[in-house]
Amino acid sequence: MDGDLKNAARILFSSDTLAPFDNKTLEALREKHPLPNPASLLPDPPCSNNVLQVKDEDTYAAIMSFTSGSASGIDGITPQHLKDLVSASAGDAGRALLNDITKLCNFMLSGKVTSSFLPHIYGARLCAFNKKDGSIRPIAIGTTFRRLASKLACKHIISTLKTKFEPIQVGFGIKGGCEAAVHSARTFLKGNEAEVLLKVDVKNAFNSLDRATLLNEVSLNLPEIYPYVWQCYSSPCKLLFGENTIFSNVGVQQGDPLGPALFSLGIHKCISNLKSKFNIWYLDDGTIGGKVDDVIEDLIKIKNEFDSIGLKLNFSKCEIFFTDILSPKKINLATELFYKIAPNLKILQKNTLCLLGAPLFDEGIESILDSKIKIFLDNTDKLGTLNSHIAYTILKYCLFVPKLMYILRTSPIWKFPGLTDKIDATLKCSLEKILNLSFDENSWTQATLPIRDGGIGVRKISSVALPAFLASVHSIKGLCSKILKSSSVQITDATDAVENWKLRCPNDDIPKEVTKQKLWDAPLVHNTRENLTQNLTSDKNRARLLALSSKESGHWLHAMPSKNLGTLLDNESFRICIGLRLGARLCFEHRCPCGKEVDSFGLHGLSCNKSSGRFSRHGSLNETIKRALATIDVPALIEPTGISRDDGKRPDGLTLIPWERGRALLWDATCVDTLAPSHIRETAVRMGAAAEKAEMTKRHKYSSLIQSYIFVPFAVETLGPWSSSAKNFLKELTPRLIASTGDKRAGAFFAQRIGIAIQRGNAASILGTIPRGHDLYQNCL
Repeated sequence: MDGDLKNAARILFSSDTLAPFDNKTLEALREKHPLPNPASLLPDPPCSNNVLQVKDEDTYAAIMSFTSGSASGIDGITPQHLKDLVSASAGDAGRALLNDITKLCNFMLSGKVTSSFLPHIYGARLCAFNKKDGSIRPIAIGTTFRRLASKLACKHIISTLKTKFEPIQVGFGIKGGCEAAVHSARTFLKGNEAEVLLKVDVKNAFNSLDRATLLNEVSLNLPEIYPYVWQCYSSPCKLLFGENTIFSNVGVQQGDPLGPALFSLGIHKCISNLKSKFNIWYLDDGTIGGKVDDVIEDLIKIKNEFDSIGLKLNFSKCEIFFTDILSPKKINLATELFYKIAPNLKILQKNTLCLLGAPLFDEGIESILDSKIKIFLDNTDKLGTLNSHIAYTILKYCLFVPKLMYILRTSPIWKFPGLTDKIDATLKCSLEKILNLSFDENSWTQATLPIRDGGIGVRKISSVALPAFLASVHSIKGLCSKILKSSSVQITDATDAVENWKLRCPNDDIPKEVTKQKLWDAPLVHNTRENLTQNLTSDKNRARLLALSSKESGHWLHAMPSKNLGTLLDNESFRICIGLRLGARLCFEHRCPCGKEVDSFGLHGLSCNKSSGRFSRHGSLNETIKRALATIDVPALIEPTGISRDDGKRPDGLTLIPWERGRALLWDATCVDTLAPSHIRETAVRMGAAAEKAEMTKRHKYSSLIQSYIFVPFAVETLGPWSSSAKNFLKELTPRLIASTGDKRAGAFFAQRIGIAIQRGNAASILGTIPRGHDLYQNCL
């Protein structure tokens, strides 16, 4: 399992289709890769010895930065191959290989690769997708070592280019550049100097930039990577489309991590001296605004200078907006002037004006959100064909709030509660369909809390919109000041957003770190949780919500669902686990096989003496602990013979080598029911009270063995809390797991497996109370 959830979801929801491997596609790809301009003269080859050289730790970080599931180039080597081969588990062999890979990267960065090998190592596999407009989207996948060397070069130059590009080019090296562009444009349009805003689009930009221009700029501004870039782009690159070969002679290679930086550097001279007051670029998407005459003059300049470096404006995709400052008569005159330069230019209104996907006026927000709702409904229909655990995970990480986060941060969605409530209603309906649960007001409110606060992490749009916008406007304020050339810029809607937040949180101070969304969100979440707590009247519901406040109670919800890893819950088990967490109704009233009545919440099964899940859960807990110990090379036995506690029963496990101070580790695991009648009085007022009580009982029973062993009573509760001894064991185990695997998440993975084991036991216990029907033979009689 690669674990690349977002890209998996992108494929699942994408409307793009793979273009066929035929002559039509081949010709379309060749058109995307034009021949070079015969008049273009490359600069002199590099002659300096001042080249970038990297260390093993740089190479390791670059290897690990590859996205899980990244494909291979024409060499067949994937980034995952390198990740596995240099991981901590590879030991000395891995370190030796890492050193060799670093030497190879330094060899490439020095520009010393044999010329006959250049078309291959710097070539790529080429595939094509059909776009909605009928055109072809080429995807080039370079060799892994080429991408690795480019990542290393990219990291080195990022600070230099940030200084050079800011505040005009925000598409590379500028944190929050996209958000700053939107906030700045909206603020600029609300001012008194904006007559017109023009958005320019470049046709096939990355594949058309003149390489002589690109190499000249690199040699002047980034001489330390010039030898490497020279070898990459001074000669044609081989692109393989099936059995066909296309040579890339112009532009930067798509998929090259250096591509955005090199393209931005190549056009920077053309865009850095424009006359218009507003001038912002995100790679090849440019936006200029100001007086009509200034914008027209700049458009002519961009067109001419881009022509000289191989770029052509795509007038059919260029857009223009006229502000209310201009009279209808002046707008007509200006339109004629623009059409003379850019025929087919599209005129936008307030309700259609967007920048980088975000609406710039309130009038455009409703149409954007309506289109998103339609997409979400289509996507959740696709989720209906998946396992509910997987569908929930995709929805949580890839739909609704995650998918809208950019718009929430850049647009004042919080001003339109009717629209946000509409999306929230769609979210509720989608979640109920996926989980096969019905939410009342309290369970729905709890569901939309963060996992750490007892929810399931599927946030409401109405809850996140305000803190997201506030964090964004404060984080990019300095950059906006540079873009708008004003030290006292007031970002549009920022003051109103702060006042709105104060109304919602009258007893809280404005966060000290105003750029952190989590800090703006925390008081709102706290207020929601407090209101929810006040609405809960029974001890069982108070104990439930209190237990869910523990960090451990939410570990299982963070686990990536995978059948191969044993972290995937079946549909019915997942439905019960989520419903149990939220206090939703799970079944109809019935009689348990033990003879007691079971209500619609099904809680009796968690403490029933004949619980079906108790023994399987106990075995899973012990097996998870044993496997974790094996990972750190500490062998252990389950139910070792020859050791017994005071009542004659054996412990759950024993290590075969010393754990600490020459003594072996002895553990005994138990899972007690948070909501059992015998515990409810304590668990309703103190989180984890049942687990702590069970730990004390275990210590008493093993009192005779404590002096000879390191004893760990691993006590947990059905709703998640761990005893202090179990938490301490995790703290001791985590650094050993990290040292053994090289994965900083190793401790979290162990905790997630424990959580999954508890939840499986809960589901089995509740399902075990439901009477089974007669077997097939009896029904046929």
